[in-house]
Amino acid sequence: MDDDVVYLGRMHWVLFTGPVLLLLFALVLANYRFSSLTIKKKQVIFRTGLLVRQTVDISLVRIESIDIRQSLLGSLLQYGSLVITGTGGSRQVIDYIAKPLTCRRHIEQLMNN
Repeated sequence: MDDDVVYLGRMHWVLFTGPVLLLLFALVLANYRFSSLTIKKKQVIFRTGLLVRQTVDISLVRIESIDIRQSLLGSLLQYGSLVITGTGGSRQVIDYIAKPLTCRRHIEQLMNN
């Protein structure tokens, strides 16, 4: 170190909070964008994940019941969990789905046709 230097200042770590928050927001938005529940005439397809994709296909003829779980906040903001019970007791829980009552109604209409 030079003998003439009296003080060496460094940038504060708070400098990185903006870019880190922006990156986190972009990751959350991308994960939201790539997660979906698709209801087709013969099946329900649930896809989630950005880097690691998870896909669950459920045939409509194998669905026995569809339950909805909602907290008070979920009821106010119209989100909740769909619990799809299939033949043989298999259960698939889909959390944080928007308008779960509407999703259940569409699935039940297709099941009854």
